[in-house]
Amino acid sequence: MKKFILFVLTAALTLSFTGCLGSGGPQLPGVNTAEGKDLKKVDASKYNNDLEGLEKYLKDLNYLPEEIQSTDMMSDVIGAKSGDRLNFTVDNSVVYVELYEYDTDNMNKDAQRVTSEAKKDGQIKVLSDDDNAIFPATLSSNGKYLLMYTDNSTNEGNATRKKNFTDAVKNFHK
Repeated sequence: MKKFILFVLTAALTLSFTGCLGSGGPQLPGVNTAEGKDLKKVDASKYNNDLEGLEKYLKDLNYLPEEIQSTDMMSDVIGAKSGDRLNFTVDNSVVYVELYEYDTDNMNKDAQRVTSEAKKDGQIKVLSDDDNAIFPATLSSNGKYLLMYTDNSTNEGNATRKKNFTDAVKNFHK
């Protein structure tokens, strides 16, 4: 059953991504690598310590496009309280971001496993023991947020943007 659910989720994601990127499809909002702000100049403590606050912080850093639309994720699959998928471009490279929020005072077995894997290995297993269901993931310093960031660009500016984005999530309300 878990493999079937994984297959359905993978198929749905593939169709949604190809639908967005095919000719004539809607354009994804974008940012360029030169637009990001210095983390020290944007005070994270002025934002609510929740997923909405984190996303607003990332927008104010110019790491997320202001006009981006999020898609709710099935966060309970990994024991999270809530989760959003955000698709955008960085210097014409498509970026897929998933952000999850955990209730650190009420972690079920799935939440404990996933956050432990992310902290220890920098990757998580989703719905299966199969190696095909392993995804790179970063846990924030406070253990409340999980980031999955995919950008296949080999551009140095994109790699720097990914590092800066990851650092912003890791250090949000630490």
